[in-house]
Amino acid sequence: MTDPKERAELLAALHAAGATSEEDERELEALLEADPSLREVVRDFQDSITALASSFDPLETSPKTLSQIQKKIAKEKGGLLNRLRSWLSRS
Repeated sequence: MTDPKERAELLAALHAAGATSEEDERELEALLEADPSLREVVRDFQDSITALASSFDPLETSPKTLSQIQKKIAKEKGGLLNRLRSWLSRS
């Protein structure tokens, strides 16, 4: 079982990545109300994700390929993120 601090950091990381469920968001909001210093952790994760994303050159993608990617994401919506969330919550 994850300790409360690790759980809060996991939720902050998932939130920053845009990968939280509605339940996760409610839990994170409650944690933020109880511990406002957690907002700095969220900001740190957001800054890290922004820095990582801006370190890559944009890819040119054909409309057909983009459409196929979007369909695949819609089909598996949350699949990878749920597996990641499950894996991280066990560590």
